[in-house]
Order: sequence, then structure tokens, then C-alpha cells
Amino acid sequence: MVMVLEMTGSRVLAPYLGTSLIVWTSLIGIVLASLSFGYWYGGIVADKHPDVPLLAKIILGAGLFIAVIGFSYPFILGSLTAGKANLYSLSILCSIVLFAVPAALLGMVSPFVVRLAVQDVGSTGTIVGRLYALSSIGSILGTFLGGFILISLFKVGTILFLIAAILVLVALLVQGQKPVLPDRKVAAILFVVFLGGGGTFQIYGNSLLPVGDHWDTPYNHIRVYEENRHGQKLRYLQTDPGTTCQSFIFVDRPNDLVSRYCEYNELVFHFHPNVQNMLVIGGGGYGLPKHVLTTRPNVNVDVVEIDPGITKVARLFFSLTDEMLANPRLQMTHEDARRFLRRMKDEIEAGHRPKYDFVFGDAFNSHYNIPFHLTTREYMEEVSACLSDDGIFMTNIIASINGEKSKLFQGFHRALTEVFPQVEVFPVSDSGNEKEVQNIVLTGFKRPYDLKIDEQTPEKIAFLVKHHKKVKVSQSVPPLTDAFAPVEWYVLQ
Repeated sequence: MVMVLEMTGSRVLAPYLGTSLIVWTSLIGIVLASLSFGYWYGGIVADKHPDVPLLAKIILGAGLFIAVIGFSYPFILGSLTAGKANLYSLSILCSIVLFAVPAALLGMVSPFVVRLAVQDVGSTGTIVGRLYALSSIGSILGTFLGGFILISLFKVGTILFLIAAILVLVALLVQGQKPVLPDRKVAAILFVVFLGGGGTFQIYGNSLLPVGDHWDTPYNHIRVYEENRHGQKLRYLQTDPGTTCQSFIFVDRPNDLVSRYCEYNELVFHFHPNVQNMLVIGGGGYGLPKHVLTTRPNVNVDVVEIDPGITKVARLFFSLTDEMLANPRLQMTHEDARRFLRRMKDEIEAGHRPKYDFVFGDAFNSHYNIPFHLTTREYMEEVSACLSDDGIFMTNIIASINGEKSKLFQGFHRALTEVFPQVEVFPVSDSGNEKEVQNIVLTGFKRPYDLKIDEQTPEKIAFLVKHHKKVKVSQSVPPLTDAFAPVEWYVLQ
């Protein structure tokens, strides 16, 4: 039960704190600390009052607290995250407020059960071993149940109310002759109410959540919402808390590019006009694949996106139409990008498919984090192996070129230069401030390209090329590798 609560807790926190390693670390640490306290204190209480009704009350208390969390967590988290505290302290604080008490109460159950089960000191080892084995099996089942089924099929509020209902039922089953509630009917009513609450959340959601459509997937908590900006309606896909977003479109022009950094793919088609096969790493709202399909009839587009839920949301809200999905020039794969690249490399070497002419990387986690294994030298080597001899790798990161927030850029750039003979940097902002955190488009060329422009160069291409910047990369920041890629530390420090 604790494992289901912990995994669900990550989705409770996601709309307000994201899903970064920092959030997971805080949640796991607080749950373990609370369980440890529960084990210790539960053992003391069990020795003083080794009776079944008290055990039932502890279980019932955990269920009631979890039910309160299920209803109120949006209000609690909205209040706690309204300030300007850093992510580290916020993650710990929110984890304590929401999960410390129920985890401690559930931790008290184990020593209670051991104390009640041991009647003969000579059999203590056997009994304790059996109970620990059963507890571990329960944790394993809870992990697979939560990760493979519950979070994929049910909303987090529903899961919390189901946990609460099960704990109420368990309390009734173990209470013995002295009921933990004055009337069994009250307990039955609580059980029914919690099940009903879970069903209500599943159908209607939680009205206290931030405005928009909310979707829980195996990998993300997704929010879709709309805003009017300068007289135009935009629709956003958000897996981050706050005001950041992973993708957005013009509602009335869904195939146009909105994100300015995506426009830099035009440079590739200008300098390498014979691009036939393109790979996009990270689907998001499928803005770039849709744009290429509708504007470049000779280009085949493969998209690798780890989260099928992202694709489902793109189909529902971001005009990824059935007609596009049926287009033979579009191939979608739901898989981790590194696994996909290794598989493509094997197929290319076997002669089963052509190499890519252009690879565009645009995969992000929470808080502008690129998944660390998609920033390393080894990853770039796998990309290079799938590119044609004159192929181009272009990727988007969010960092600064110089200053305190530049370490991600510096480490990424150094890794890129160890794989590609020519690397070019295109800061997207017009400010000229190298310390500004912004989209930076880094481009690796497998053969030298001349980026010179003249009077014949199309105006749009000239504008993009003018953002090209020669940078001096610090040697104090090591290149990112599979063995050392502290991406979240670089982004959030």
C-alpha cells in the first residue's frame, strides 16, 4: 500500500512541482523517513498496548488521512507553492505535509503485527521472516500495480480514495470484538463514500486543479489549456508547473510553427536541400512533424516519443489528424530514443533502411530538463551513426551561453564537438545577452557547411543565420557523458 501511495504521490506533486529527480528524491526520502519513525514508534506502542483494536484504529487513521489528501491536495499544494522558495525546499515541505503522517501510520502496522503474532519466543525468527517476506511481496505487487495499471488507468484522486477505502475495509476486518467505530454502519458508510469519491474523481476530476484538461500517463501529468495572446487563441501542452509549456499551437492555424526555435529547421533544408529522411526525437504537440508533412512533400518524417499519452493528447487537442497518421511519410514509434537509435543503427547496418539526413532533438522533462541520457557524448555518437555522410543533427536546449546558468550549454557543447567536426550555435533571443536563459539551437554537421549569406539568400534564412554565434566554451565544465551528466543540477542550481 505504501508503494502505491508513493507512486501516486509523484503524480499528486507533478502539476505543482514537476517530475524531476529532485521531486522524486524528496518524496522517496520523506516516505522512508516517515516509515522509519513509524517502525520505531509503532514498536514502542505495540509493547505497551498490544491489542488488535488499536491496530485497527491506526489503519483507519491512515485511511482517513489519505482520503483528506485525495480531496484537498490541490488547495494545499497551491498554497504551499505560491511563494518563491526553491524546488529543493518546496519538494521536501510538500512531501512532509501530504505524506509524512499516512506513511508513519502505515509504518506502525508492521511492528504491531509482529508483536501480536509472536506467542512463542522460539518461533520469533520464523514469524518475523514470514511477515517481512509478505511485506516485501506486497511492496512488489504494489509497485507493479501502481506503475503498470493504476496510474495508467485512473486519476490520482481516484487512486487515493481507493487506497482509503481499502484501509477502512482492512480496519474493519482486523478490529476484533471491540469495534474501532461506535457503529459498523458508520464504517460501512465511510467505505461507500470513499469508493463513491473515487468514482466521482474518475468521471469529473478535481475542480481545484489548475484550469484545463488534465491527463495522467505512464510518464507525465499533462495539462492542456488555452489563452488569448495578441488577439490570437493559443493552445498549450504543459507537463511543467507554472507558466512553462512543452508545446503550443495557433488554434485556427494548427500546422503553423509557433515555437521560434523550430524555425531553425529551415536552415537545414536550405543548406542541405536534398533531405529525404528526417527523425524528430520528442513528439510533444507534433508541431514540427505536422509542419514538415504539410510543407515538404518529399520528406519522410519519423517521430520517436516515449509517452503514448503525449501522442493521444496531440490527437485530441493538437490537430494530429487521422489523415496525417495514415500518411505513409509519417512513422511514429513509442520508445525511448536511445533504444530506438540503437535499433535503427542495426537496421541501417543490415541494409533494411536508409540513414537519416536530418535529426532534430526536442525531448524535455520537467523544468526545461532534457532527459540526461539524451545529452551525452554516447547519445550523440548513436545519432551520428544513424546520419548520412552529409547529415545534420540539430537540437534545442534551454540555458544561457555564459554565466551561472551556462553549465548545461557548456557540457552539451563540449560533448557535441567530440562527435561532430563542425558545431554551430544559434541563440534564439534577439537580446544579445549571453547570460539570458533562452532557447539555444545547437547544430552538429557531419561534414563542413558554409553558412555564408549573400544578396541571393532568402530573407528568412538570412535572419536565422544572423543569430549564429561563435562562442568560447569553458574547459572547466566537462563534456556530458553517460557516466556523468548532472543535467538537473545544472538547470536548477
